[in-house]
Amino acid sequence: MINWIYFVLIAQGIWAVCAIIDKFVISKGYIRNPAVYIVLNGLMNVLLIFLLPFFDFEPMKAADIFIAMSAGISLSIAVTLYYKAVQHDEISRIKIMYQMEPVLVLMLAFILLGDVLTKNYFIGFLFLVAAGLIVSYNRANKSLKLSKSFYLVLASILFAALGYIAAKHVLSVTGFWSAFLWLRLANSSALLVLLAPSIRKEFVETFKSMKTGIRGLLGFKMVIDFSSFVFANYALLNGPVALVAALETSISPLLVLVMTLAISLYFPGILKEEINKKAILIKLSAIVLVAIGIVFVSL
Repeated sequence: MINWIYFVLIAQGIWAVCAIIDKFVISKGYIRNPAVYIVLNGLMNVLLIFLLPFFDFEPMKAADIFIAMSAGISLSIAVTLYYKAVQHDEISRIKIMYQMEPVLVLMLAFILLGDVLTKNYFIGFLFLVAAGLIVSYNRANKSLKLSKSFYLVLASILFAALGYIAAKHVLSVTGFWSAFLWLRLANSSALLVLLAPSIRKEFVETFKSMKTGIRGLLGFKMVIDFSSFVFANYALLNGPVALVAALETSISPLLVLVMTLAISLYFPGILKEEINKKAILIKLSAIVLVAIGIVFVSL
């Protein structure tokens, strides 16, 4: 097995836990505005300033700094839209919908990085798109229609794909730890939402009224979420950008599905999702399509 694949597995395991925490915090109403949630991401990245003396932080050209900032802004927007989607649908469905991400990553990598598109890639991505569509349909008024979360996920994927491409460039022009620090500091751009008085007020009020245990849970989530970026960036540095994105998004939904099923069965007060045969069959069918798609992409 290629070394970078291990790092993808570790990162996705951590992010699966983070996804469960996100759904719990949002569904229970502890944080209602996604813009308030991403402020936490920005604050965690600002703390990196204290680590700068301990790493070989290399300066970059103005154009590369701009690309790093673009990556941070794109990913901040993507995360905001992701949190918004989580408000409207089950976290296991949201994660499966994200299988469409490699489609946009591959297309952008072809346009901006000159990556080669093969016939197997196209076949694989058709399976990935099909998986996302299967779980995105909601039955309403005896007719099938795309859920609101589908459009939010689609917009989130677009910005995440742009962030992937920009991050890949930064990793190629400087050392790993230097690129990691630049990209994490760029993600502190999420704090720009605090310029809006209404969001700043809501952020303060939200955390004043929050229980100590929930604050601790969010603190734990931010720490492990931050650590996962080390593994994810290493994988991105050493693997093909489209294949890394495809592998990440194929592993995540399976991990999240297993976790949500276990929690729904044994701890329904924490998280409750559909666990009837039809719902499980739809999700498993989508994951099978994802697996087939990844096989083609990997050929």
